[in-house]
Amino acid sequence: MLDAVVAEPGVTVTEIAGRLGKSQQAISQVANRLENLGYLERRVGSGRAVALHATQAGRDASAEGVARELAAEQRVRELLRPQQFDTLMTLLAATRDTLRNERS
Repeated sequence: MLDAVVAEPGVTVTEIAGRLGKSQQAISQVANRLENLGYLERRVGSGRAVALHATQAGRDASAEGVARELAAEQRVRELLRPQQFDTLMTLLAATRDTLRNERS
């Protein structure tokens, strides 16, 4: 969720909930936790909508998370042969898609 707010400042809880197929209440709870940690802030947007914006700490945490994810991927890539890595990525994507379709 933090990455979504960093990528799209001003996004709302409702928009994120719709994209992720989660309830607004669940996303609002995550936003509350991130706000309490100092990673995001809420600002009044257009109309009555409350827009989410990442703080500098949030942007830093998001960048660190992306860097860690890339490093982990690179490590797995080094441990596996290219064909094994490609197979793993294909299986993970298929699993993700199956889980998403199961929720629908």
